[in-house]
Amino acid sequence: MSLSCLSLKRLLPLAPLAALAFTSCENKTVPGPESGADYFPLAVGNYRIYQVLDTTWSNYQRTPVSYQFRETVADQITDAAGQASFRVVRAKRVLPTDAWRDDSVMVITATPKYVAQTRNNRRTIDLVFPVRDNYAWNMYSFVSVDTAAESRNEDNRRYEAVGQPFQATAAGKTYRYEQTASTALIVDNRNLYGFDNEYYLSTYKEVYAKGVGPVYRVRRRLNYCDEQSPTCSRSNTRIYKGQARVEVLIEQGKI
Repeated sequence: MSLSCLSLKRLLPLAPLAALAFTSCENKTVPGPESGADYFPLAVGNYRIYQVLDTTWSNYQRTPVSYQFRETVADQITDAAGQASFRVVRAKRVLPTDAWRDDSVMVITATPKYVAQTRNNRRTIDLVFPVRDNYAWNMYSFVSVDTAAESRNEDNRRYEAVGQPFQATAAGKTYRYEQTASTALIVDNRNLYGFDNEYYLSTYKEVYAKGVGPVYRVRRRLNYCDEQSPTCSRSNTRIYKGQARVEVLIEQGKI
């Protein structure tokens, strides 16, 4: 509280107007929504390494594969829309002793209103500002396609657990962050991208740590039932086919 506010507080017993002024002063100290820029810091030379667990199911057989991704901010460019952007190169290796091999390239555009990602010529809105709990948006607003959810311009992604701590484990080590914001697909069984019922599961969640960036990603697309089976009972330990990928940030730095 500022000195002027403290002075007004001492005057409360003497003047109703002082009390009114003090109330106004206190209201000004209430924090508003965060701008959000700190949740995805970008600078040329920054890199992040993720431990990845990629699991596939086929005919109820589970096959897990682990490897690592490294995402490096290679340079600053101008994107197709004329906006300042960053080119991020993703490399892959199976073991920490293996050499990195370039896997793909993405373009990240950060503006005062949003962070967008372009990969395989498709642009998605990953964050919108300010960051607000439960706020929802259409992550495919920049894409012109005929799919049902997108053509109706439905909100399909939202914030969850804004400002909350988060921790994840990878290779036996736990990583904890005190202030994070999560984004997840909206799951209501009408949304083309988020689906959850006794037959299917389609979800995507990403966690951003303040001052760090994306620290956790999980995508699951599962079919619990054999299409030829006359009956079906969902079981998270018995999956007919599908894929799940979990990425946990294990290292970050600057080259």
